[in-house]
Amino acid sequence: MQLWFQEDDLLQKLVQCDRMKGDNSNGKVGDDVINYSEKLRELKNILREKEALALDLRAKRDELNNEVKVLSLKIREKREILSEYRTKISEIIEEKNKLIEEIRRLKEEKMKITEKLSNLRALFREKRGKMRNLRTLIGRRLPSEEILAEKLEKLEWEYQTKSMSLEEEKIYIERIEKIGKMLANLRKYNKFREEIEKIREEISSLTALRKEIIEKMNEYSNKYLSLKEELKKLREVRDQLKAEIEQMVNQREEKRSIANEYHQKFIETSNEIRRLQDEIERIAILLKASQLSRIIEERKKNLYSKAKEVYEKYKRGEKLTFEEFKLLIEFNMIKP
Repeated sequence: MQLWFQEDDLLQKLVQCDRMKGDNSNGKVGDDVINYSEKLRELKNILREKEALALDLRAKRDELNNEVKVLSLKIREKREILSEYRTKISEIIEEKNKLIEEIRRLKEEKMKITEKLSNLRALFREKRGKMRNLRTLIGRRLPSEEILAEKLEKLEWEYQTKSMSLEEEKIYIERIEKIGKMLANLRKYNKFREEIEKIREEISSLTALRKEIIEKMNEYSNKYLSLKEELKKLREVRDQLKAEIEQMVNQREEKRSIANEYHQKFIETSNEIRRLQDEIERIAILLKASQLSRIIEERKKNLYSKAKEVYEKYKRGEKLTFEEFKLLIEFNMIKP
């Protein structure tokens, strides 16, 4: 530790001061040396304790700051994983919503087909009923429409060209009317049969289409349920990640807070150390000054004893050297 004054300068100042003091200062100087030494030793012990404390505080602060960095890295990694899960969840939700819309569309289409099928079946039953009524009129044996038409045409030709009695004419008219009605009913019957066949084909086609739609709806429903289950698991993982991140953030903030407390204590201790160092420097200077003062006191005593011997020589009229005259003048034993 460097002192503020050079030793020679300090010695010169102390000599000047001692010339103005009495002899009683010697005891006080000795006490000052002891007091300053004890005070310096006490302050150095405190300084060592404070320096050890500062090292400990800094080590704990740095350790916690390293843990904060590690936690920050882990939190960043967890947040990246969380972001991936959120993206996956969003994609599944979007896909699930598309499936819902598709299922709704298919459901509406199925309802329309079901309604159309209901109407077609009702129409089928209606026409089939009319066809049965016609079949009752036609009879069990179903004649050929062409044969009946030819037979009717032949009868009409004969009726118009053949000469016949009233009784025969009556018979022809009844036969023509009977065959005409049968032909008309047969034509209606055949028309209903064609219509019913078309209705049956349309019902079959719509039933097959409805079955395909139901199968598609079941497929989409199963896929929807699968996505729903997957979404549930992803959300559970996401929530777990969020909880872990929250816990790690709390741990990081707690460690950061404690690290800040250690840092604040480290700053306070460092300031105390600087104050102690300044005080030690000041006490060391005072101790050095006291030690030099003691040396000066001893020198003064020796010089004063020498001066008295020289003064006795002076009184006896003995010849004095220049240094001896200077010594007598210094202690005011003779006037210059």
